[in-house]
Amino acid sequence: MRYFAGLDGGGSKCDVVIVDEEGTVHGWGHSGATGYQPQEQAEAAAIDALGQALEQSPPIERLVVATQWVTGHYISWLRERGLAVEAYTSHEWDSTFAAAARTWGLAVHSGTGSWVHCRNQQGRRWQLGGLGPILGDEGGGWDIGLRGIRAALKSHWSERTRTSLERIVPRVLGVDDLGRAIIGRPITYGQITRAQIASVARAVIEQAEAGDAVALRELDASAAALAETAALVIDKAGIAGQGYPLIGMAGVIQSAPFYWRMLSAKILATDPTLVPEVVPFRMAVGAALVGMRYAGLEVTEQMRARIRETQTRFPCAFVCTEGQPCP
Repeated sequence: MRYFAGLDGGGSKCDVVIVDEEGTVHGWGHSGATGYQPQEQAEAAAIDALGQALEQSPPIERLVVATQWVTGHYISWLRERGLAVEAYTSHEWDSTFAAAARTWGLAVHSGTGSWVHCRNQQGRRWQLGGLGPILGDEGGGWDIGLRGIRAALKSHWSERTRTSLERIVPRVLGVDDLGRAIIGRPITYGQITRAQIASVARAVIEQAEAGDAVALRELDASAAALAETAALVIDKAGIAGQGYPLIGMAGVIQSAPFYWRMLSAKILATDPTLVPEVVPFRMAVGAALVGMRYAGLEVTEQMRARIRETQTRFPCAFVCTEGQPCP
């Protein structure tokens, strides 16, 4: 039996899934951020997630690992434990298309950060975004979270700025005094991390959906910025009017159907022929599917159905959709 590990690191977490050649998911590890972290900290997060996934799995002698980051110490860590390891590169967009069971389309990624990637039917590619915090992350968790924090800090300014986020954001961040915890040195010197800021995004989305006018305004602005990036990619690729799949992927989109409705509607204003869909698998599963392809294994619909069935016992694998809301 061959086993495949998909590793997805990011600005807020590191996920590792282990799945066999028949599509049974055996283990899922979840650890801290790898993106924009010191090398040792990123390596430790990857090893932690791998260790969790391996502990849940049957004994494994050979493991195919696919990730965008194949040079890490975690490969040596696996080999030191007696595993024969093959490692392959799976860029985030490769994992996205594999998870969606597509080879072309317009992929919109909204996790901690954000980007838009188009691949046409001839294999040409275009991508914009991915500039990271401060310079980018428009429409991603960091951007939404930062907008929520800013709104919470300004809530007492006037009735027009009043928002429920003033009460909720400190609770999300685990602080009593939001101003003292954020303003000045904490935000300037990174004492409040990118992952902590992104953790506020869920509260912003929930309050916007509940009708908070300020939260809704901030969420709308964030979605508009990412939709503009998508519009630029549509223009550069020249795909308008061709009915491309509009593929939604990553943590924010896959956890918040309300946000996906808002974002996809704005993108559809540029090209109404796009066909929106949310990928049914997390990025780590997409990476594992890429690993299967590299190993010469055909990924069938039966295998994908088996993955969908067996990933349900792992909470981190859950994807929220209109028909399947978040628990």
